[in-house]
Amino acid sequence: MTGLDQLTSEREHGAYTTYVMAKCRCDPCKAASAAYARERYRLQAYGRWQPWTDAEPVRAHLLHLRRYISYDSVAELAKVRRRAVDVILYGEPGKAPSARVRSETGARLLAVTADLDELLDDMRINATGSRRRLQALMTRGWSTPLVAEPTGVPRWQLDRVLIAATVVQAWQARVIRTVTARLFDQDPPRTTREQRRTVSIVRNRAIREGWAPLAAWDDIDDLDAVPDIGAKVTRDQALAEDADFLTRTGLDRDQVAERLGVTPAYLDKARSRVRARAG
Repeated sequence: MTGLDQLTSEREHGAYTTYVMAKCRCDPCKAASAAYARERYRLQAYGRWQPWTDAEPVRAHLLHLRRYISYDSVAELAKVRRRAVDVILYGEPGKAPSARVRSETGARLLAVTADLDELLDDMRINATGSRRRLQALMTRGWSTPLVAEPTGVPRWQLDRVLIAATVVQAWQARVIRTVTARLFDQDPPRTTREQRRTVSIVRNRAIREGWAPLAAWDDIDDLDAVPDIGAKVTRDQALAEDADFLTRTGLDRDQVAERLGVTPAYLDKARSRVRARAG
């Protein structure tokens, strides 16, 4: 295989760059060259022919997007070749990244965002936003089995997002976002003793892990965001504050304890410890 043959085989046919760089004269590449020429003549006639633009803003935008989605997804959304992304970032083999990029390519890449609603279902996105949403639901006592029921996402996948996953598919992230918006201001079922026990276990875990409720986030999908959860409180303080609020709504001691998923005796002790610490 000659050097030209190898260069042609590595490039996508039907592209102007393949026509020029690899000197390919197949019908798709000739059609691409003709289309490019027509567009060039049209823009030249209007005095708007600017084939090149500064590559640095495009490169910076790509590096920002990579924190959320893959370069393969970026190229697919921009409708450019993945190789074009690599050349902007790393340069041609043996060469430094170029200072310029074709204006059309740059515009297409700059138009890409990590907006969840713009991603195709099977595209992968950073799992941070989804994990924070699940953690926020757990601060209210929602367990992953209960969250899984309306989502169609298996419980084990939600557990994995909660613990270790670094990426999720876009459709999963959208479902988790939707169910979080539906449940974040509602309490999970507490009808049976087992349900109340589960709620207590889940909330205790959220307190122990320091997970933040949804209202603590200004932008829950911003990887650099820090939740505003106020002063750190103990479990006793949290129980006492919740119990005081529920008492003011008209519930008696036993009803308050049931709502909080603890026994009346445990609630009494928690309130006593808080009063003792307060002096």
